Amino acid sequence: MSGSFNPEYINSTLQILERRCLTLLSQGYCVTKSNGNISIDWEEEDISKELLLSLNTNRKRLEWQIDIVPEHRLYKNDGIAAKSASRIDFRFSGWTANQWEYFAEAKNLIEVDSFKVGRKTKISATKLHKRYIETGIGNYVSSKYPSNGCLIGYILQGKIDNIISCLNDCLCNVNRVSEILKQQSLGLDEFDSCYVSIHDNSYCIKHLMLDYTSN
Repeated sequence: MSGSFNPEYINSTLQILERRCLTLLSQGYCVTKSNGNISIDWEEEDISKELLLSLNTNRKRLEWQIDIVPEHRLYKNDGIAAKSASRIDFRFSGWTANQWEYFAEAKNLIEVDSFKVGRKTKISATKLHKRYIETGIGNYVSSKYPSNGCLIGYILQGKIDNIISCLNDCLCNVNRVSEILKQQSLGLDEFDSCYVSIHDNSYCIKHLMLDYTSN
């Protein structure tokens, strides 16, 4: 984004883009969920690919002129080699007189340790919970990821409520009680498993929990 705009205009424009991106994500989830093929045996990147394919064919995306780039490199003037730059799963960009961006990072989540095809040992649920916090929430809070973005949880086993409790337990165990996830409606017609967490300087992260279990 470049150019000179007043803060109210910037905030309003970013809020509109965020609302449209969340709408696209919720509708994309409904399509991929209805296909019924995503399971605990899927890799995280393959779920993101399936979701992206659905997003790209959404007529609203075309109407709103939103481009979506997967596995987007976050280049900065920091002296870090390009191949070492952080990646984020989705970059959404919309154009008016300027380019405006929104981001989303996705993580696999399960409630209890579980087997998957081709693996001799169980996937650790606790490791995925900690990873969600450390490289999901943590990357936003530390500004490793741009602040105008959200987190997506791909729920592959278990109940959403129980997984949220596990995430919150992890936060409480490291004295971050004030940052626990709380359910909040984001006004998405197709989707209601939305949560928010509040961090330093009142920074708010939205969390979309996409349930791909067969429950």
